[in-house]
Amino acid sequence: MKVATARQMAELDRVTIEQYGIPSLVLMENAGRSCTERILRILQEKVGVPEEASVAIVCGRGNNGGDGMVIARHLHNRGVYVEVFLLSEPDKLSADARTQHEIIRKMDLECRIIRDQEGVEDLRTYLEEVHLCVDAILGTGLSSNLEGIVRDVVETINLSLATVFAVDVPTGIDATTGRILGEAIRADYTGTFGLLKLGQVLLPGSIHCGETDIYDIGIPSKAVFDADIKTEALEERVVKSMLSIRPPDFHKGDAGRVYVIGGSPGLTGAPCLAGRAAMRMGAGLITVIVPKSLLPVVEAKLMEVMSAGGEDGGSGCFLKACIPELLEKTSRADFVVLGPGLGAYPGAAEFMAEIVPLIRVPFLIDADGLNALAGQVRILRQATSPCIITPHTGEMSRLTGESIEAIEASRIGSARHFAEEENVTVILKGARTIIATSKGDVFINTSGNPYMASGGMGDALSGMVAALASQGLSPTDAACAGVFLHGLSADILVRRHPMSTVSATDVIENIREALQQTLGEPAEEE
Repeated sequence: MKVATARQMAELDRVTIEQYGIPSLVLMENAGRSCTERILRILQEKVGVPEEASVAIVCGRGNNGGDGMVIARHLHNRGVYVEVFLLSEPDKLSADARTQHEIIRKMDLECRIIRDQEGVEDLRTYLEEVHLCVDAILGTGLSSNLEGIVRDVVETINLSLATVFAVDVPTGIDATTGRILGEAIRADYTGTFGLLKLGQVLLPGSIHCGETDIYDIGIPSKAVFDADIKTEALEERVVKSMLSIRPPDFHKGDAGRVYVIGGSPGLTGAPCLAGRAAMRMGAGLITVIVPKSLLPVVEAKLMEVMSAGGEDGGSGCFLKACIPELLEKTSRADFVVLGPGLGAYPGAAEFMAEIVPLIRVPFLIDADGLNALAGQVRILRQATSPCIITPHTGEMSRLTGESIEAIEASRIGSARHFAEEENVTVILKGARTIIATSKGDVFINTSGNPYMASGGMGDALSGMVAALASQGLSPTDAACAGVFLHGLSADILVRRHPMSTVSATDVIENIREALQQTLGEPAEEE
């Protein structure tokens, strides 16, 4: 599902109007009618008979306000009692909004102008009686903090008990970044036009949107294609298209061979989790390779997953000297995971610098493997096989030298820039994980929840991505599908057990249900 910035959406509107000749009033009419149909269904659920409902529609001076007045007109025609509250003098409305105002004036719809605190109080009183409030104050162009009467109105709507339907984007959300600009409408429903906006997918903006529907208002599909929008939101339909059903003669050799290289004293659980996740995700043969002296510990933890040791001189850590042995052991691999539990020992940086350019199959670097690359990220450019990296924000900060605050302020930009510069696929983990490719494509994950905040989650993700890649998915598709299914597994668990912390083991054991839900297959009863 393509996701647009505010600027990209404005350009699509311009192209639709100027190049394709579709009048802006037609787009506005389509937008308003689409929202009206959804609002009527909401009123049907809340009131039973929409004709017995009352609705407040709060309109700004721009085209978002014009959309609101189209909604007012159609609700009025369907028998709903509507009052319009206008945050502008009529002669200061945009041209299309002024046209819509003239229409509702001739229809004798009740329209009140909010000029001061008395108008705000009037709105507050009316909101005590209505079944629904429509936010048509500001659209996608907002970039500065709300202030004055507009902010007072937004606060008044939020303090009311009315159900709120936002037109296009809830007022107060930056449509590109998802930032809250001082104050923002907390909508129960949002009807957005043409494409999702980035601010509706990214946090915290997505929280304010409630249940969001996308309406086709007439923007030509060719215009969207020509816009070459490189950002997409991951959802079940998209991920389902990446997965395939196994043929009857499929065997374990076809399912892929995954090797996990990692582990150090006290950190043997990390590679084991990655191996178990790869197994649950469907890899046919998985081998966890750890420093030789730790092999007895690992073998006690694993059953279906095989294990092997790399010479460590009794240190419990991988040494540069053991790289030829590791390359020999992984020579039959379809995919390699490098780094889980590697440890922060003195030779880790040298080990990583030597092994990365020599791996001859697609591979993923995670955890301590990434930390060992801090200060020497240009080694990634020497990789001869496709590489995926999976940093969280702290690891990304160590890799790039940027502050955590700067990365969080521009997660998409940071991930995209690093992926393009170092020719890797970046999975920037966190709330709304970002997947960025070396070609500039970006995918935003929509699954996952805060109850996943526990150790080992990254190891589970690495194993899942590795398993998918070993079964023939491209690095991009494996990264996208792995990230989405990882979060969905946790989402299913939290729906079943609200407010309960989810462990990495829980996620791994629940992969089957995540797959079944994505593929549309019913889960087996427990």
